[in-house]
Amino acid sequence: MKELRRNMRVVGTLVVVLFVGLAAWFAMTVFTQGSIWASDVRNSRLRSTNSLRGDILDRDGNLLATTAEDGTRQYTHNAIARRALSQTVGDIAGMSGTGVETFYSATLLDISTSLVDRLSELFNSKDHVGSSIQISVDGPLQAYIASEFPVDEKTGAFYRGAVCVTNYRTGEILAMVSMPNYDPYDLANRTVTQVEDTAYLNRCLQGLYTPGSVFKIITLASAITNDESVVDQTFSCSGEWTYEGGHIVCAGGTSHGTVNLKTAFKRSCNVTFGKLAYQLGLERLRQTAEQFGFNENFKFGDFMVYNSAFPTEISSMNGLVWAGIGQGEVLVTPLHMAMIAGAIANGGTMMKPWLIEKITNSLGAATTTAAPTAYRRVLSESVAGKIAEYMYETVQSGTATRAAIKGYTVGGKTGSAEVSDDKTVETNAWFTGFIYDDAHPYAISVVIEGGGAGARMPSELAAKALKKAIEYVG
Repeated sequence: MKELRRNMRVVGTLVVVLFVGLAAWFAMTVFTQGSIWASDVRNSRLRSTNSLRGDILDRDGNLLATTAEDGTRQYTHNAIARRALSQTVGDIAGMSGTGVETFYSATLLDISTSLVDRLSELFNSKDHVGSSIQISVDGPLQAYIASEFPVDEKTGAFYRGAVCVTNYRTGEILAMVSMPNYDPYDLANRTVTQVEDTAYLNRCLQGLYTPGSVFKIITLASAITNDESVVDQTFSCSGEWTYEGGHIVCAGGTSHGTVNLKTAFKRSCNVTFGKLAYQLGLERLRQTAEQFGFNENFKFGDFMVYNSAFPTEISSMNGLVWAGIGQGEVLVTPLHMAMIAGAIANGGTMMKPWLIEKITNSLGAATTTAAPTAYRRVLSESVAGKIAEYMYETVQSGTATRAAIKGYTVGGKTGSAEVSDDKTVETNAWFTGFIYDDAHPYAISVVIEGGGAGARMPSELAAKALKKAIEYVG
């Protein structure tokens, strides 16, 4: 009998320990995974009729999304703005996984509200209203950029691509345009012609593109950092360079002659930057790329961004040379490219990008307010200043003259990225740069898929976007 009682006590103790452990595990899981559950589009329980989503507003307080009295979700009445903001604001169906509607579902529903408050709302027959979110994006600016996106003359449709505008002193994302876009209202009765599948992709955050010549900013940074005397070095360019295992040409076979580093940069000389990559070697070039954030798992909190890539192993000189001009296995997102340009303008300090300006609960109290945070120093101030000078010269008299804005100092770099080995697919066209101005510290990246060689389309769009940012954001 005593043995039986002892065994019963042991079993009882084990049951209690297991129960307490299970409760603790459940509590911890709710604490750490609650927001993910709420963000899951399959979770219909948390979207009950007595839990209304809070509002989403732009930086100036313009209403981007709200919940009507009948419980339906409503978006800005301006159709152009609604489409332009689709991947940024998102939709309640969760089709845009990076949209605020999905990524901040737990906050908009305010599932963390205390049990006492919930019971009070229940007994008073009140619907629970979640927190409101103000984002850093300027709604009118984003709508303008989308409306000015280049149109393909053959099809009459907008080109695909992305534009990202940031404040490089604070890290605020001012615009995040991704084309094609979609109308959240079209999801109610979707047809193939209404919504393209790729429209749900936020190309600023999720588009991994071959950077082409805009990557020469990194190669230049690596060269100057590792040997400051390189700025006085001259290079010979006959328009092509044949080396062991490969061959490289400048755009159109242009011969740049004998050039210094600044001239090679502003004319985007492939031969010179291929030779620079060869001089540097893989390790030094990779270290610089990784200092700028390549091969890094970005964790910004406000949104999810895909990882830019630079090869960690290259089996041939050919691969190294092509990596030096941003081809081969090099990939980058438009947001990351804007961060890189912004770091140059900001004296070598890269700021942490952010989207959420403020979160306000249903009582009107601000529970979260964003503040500028430095991500890391990627370059010395002197090297950043030298690259900024070269980027300014590129806009003044190089390949990016169409990006110039009267009365402002604009720096930039263009790029034509090949996306097929046999050149059957038109190259992607790039521009990345900044306004060098204390009152308007804006960085930008533009990529136009199939935009072709040359810099006309992305440079012109960048100038328009930056001008409008000066007007709208101030």
